Amino acid sequence: MSRQIRKPTTRPRWVRVLVAAWLTCLAATDVGAISGLPHLGDTSRMSIERETRLGGGVYNRLLSLGLVETQPLLDRYINDVGYRLLAGVDNRVREYRFFIVRDGSVNAFALPGGFIGINRGLILKARTQHQLASVIAHEIAHVHLRHGIDMMERGRSLSNRALVGMLVGMFLGAAVDSDVGAAALYGGIASSEQAMVNYTRDNEYEADRFAVDLMRKAGFDTRGVPEFFRIMTSLSGPSELGSIEYLRTHPVGSNRVAEAAGRVREDDPRQDQLDDYNLFRDFLYYASNDHLADEGSEYLRALAAIRRAEYQHAEALLDRLYRSDSENIWYSIAYAENLEHLNQIDEAELVYRRLLDIFPGDYVLSIRLLRLLKLKGRYQSALSLARELENRFPQRPEIYFELSDLYESLQKPALKSMAEAEFHRLNGNPQQAIRLYDQILKSGDADIATESKAREKRLQLLQRLEQVSDD
Repeated sequence: MSRQIRKPTTRPRWVRVLVAAWLTCLAATDVGAISGLPHLGDTSRMSIERETRLGGGVYNRLLSLGLVETQPLLDRYINDVGYRLLAGVDNRVREYRFFIVRDGSVNAFALPGGFIGINRGLILKARTQHQLASVIAHEIAHVHLRHGIDMMERGRSLSNRALVGMLVGMFLGAAVDSDVGAAALYGGIASSEQAMVNYTRDNEYEADRFAVDLMRKAGFDTRGVPEFFRIMTSLSGPSELGSIEYLRTHPVGSNRVAEAAGRVREDDPRQDQLDDYNLFRDFLYYASNDHLADEGSEYLRALAAIRRAEYQHAEALLDRLYRSDSENIWYSIAYAENLEHLNQIDEAELVYRRLLDIFPGDYVLSIRLLRLLKLKGRYQSALSLARELENRFPQRPEIYFELSDLYESLQKPALKSMAEAEFHRLNGNPQQAIRLYDQILKSGDADIATESKAREKRLQLLQRLEQVSDD
């Protein structure tokens, strides 16, 4: 199976697709049927399962368009921050998914069911891990407190046009055309609907309070909340909304900054020391740009040299970094990758195996080692590792891409198609997965066990699609 690298579509197009996907979900939702519900809503008619299907449908659409960052190292970092915050959520009833959106605008959003997206542009503006954590904690608050579902309940008295604008704003941040979004949220709502605007502002204050508490419990520096607000206001100019998308649905006025600052306590965790956040940002910048100049940190300059195929120059930089901290996963992975480019494959394998001794079972390191074993033609060893990863991380599409490639090398076409089908399913393309299952069942190449599994997975997918359609 060949992988096509999809460049993100331009912002107006992907935004239109995202809004269309979400409005499709909304069209099937009876707003009136969810009135009078408790805040936490565990027993509401809008069940957690239905929330997850609604949010998951939009997330899968983003994924299928190539708009979700899938680099394992980046994905792990954003989810590590998210799950560290979630440890402070009492009575959690959702499985959250944190992801980076391949978009340069400054924005973040929360979908029903706990799908939380952070735009690349926002991450590059946040200067510390704690400032990023403040945004993620704020979006967790919106989901946990069911602000979006509550808005649907209160929106029964609004016009359809205003309700759609408010819902899109709540769930998708400013994922609408800039002028249309600002008008729908703040400028175009009639005076009879002003209460909804005030309600969204109340949500923001409530989410801020919840976010500060989450950060405190997780050991993040709570000063990150007002610090990030100040960054946003400095970028936005004299207007409260300005040109920053995040501010269109998360308005930051002087009162809100002051209240957030007032909630920072003297005994809160203080973390002025450096962490890996700058390395995370550098790697994100590297992964997002095809052309990199020889500037920035030593690590970013090394990554830029790899991108320009200047491997000897990269080696000089990375050798110094690796020797200074051989247990640093960011330095070590870049160092090993550059060794591969220099055709020093055995040395690269040693780097990965030494790290796995320190971090046993680490997914990012294991997938790197798997690819290196494939490169060396050690297909059976790579297959053993891939199957082990499949058992431990069954929801990671990269594993099935690697399995498909391995089965092709080992001339096992039916198993190749099975792995490829699972790859497409997890990447938000269930129809392609069903087509592949059909091919397996018609080919006659599969053994009885593989045919049975293909038939079972095909049926499960069809039932899931029917369930989503019923929603």
